[in-house]
Amino acid sequence: MRSLNKFIDGCLLALAGIAGVIVLLLLLAVVFATLSRYLLNQPHAFLIDYSAYALIYIAFLGAPWLYKARGHVAIDMVVVALPVKVRRVWVAATDVIILIIAVVTCVISFQVMKTSFDSNIAVADFLGTPKWILIAPIPLSMFFLAVQAIRNAIASLTSETGMTGGAH
Repeated sequence: MRSLNKFIDGCLLALAGIAGVIVLLLLLAVVFATLSRYLLNQPHAFLIDYSAYALIYIAFLGAPWLYKARGHVAIDMVVVALPVKVRRVWVAATDVIILIIAVVTCVISFQVMKTSFDSNIAVADFLGTPKWILIAPIPLSMFFLAVQAIRNAIASLTSETGMTGGAH
């Protein structure tokens, strides 16, 4: 079980690392687009589309790692005021709700991605980007978010750590 947890943690870290690299590439793309527009008078319209697509990847690839760290938005004032037993159940119930949402989103987004791939659907953007490329991070992210929701629910019920969001 320990090696499975290490593998999952590695996957979450890899996804967050990819999101971090995309943030860096997005920064460089914005600088390049700005300089090429104002210094060389050569705007690159496709960078606007790809910047928007990068934001999708950043949000979805970073979400499972953020959820593992319990860095997501939480109402700590309310949760901390609850008795410990109620708090454990409340946080675990929240994790189960997140699990259900993540599984449903994973299944639906995978079906949409597969249909887009099979039908060769392209987005009406500057370069005709295949739609499945834009949807690809969603089922991947939701799968790992579901796995992490299970881990968080177990941690919420069995230990003091992981019972609240934010900093511990």
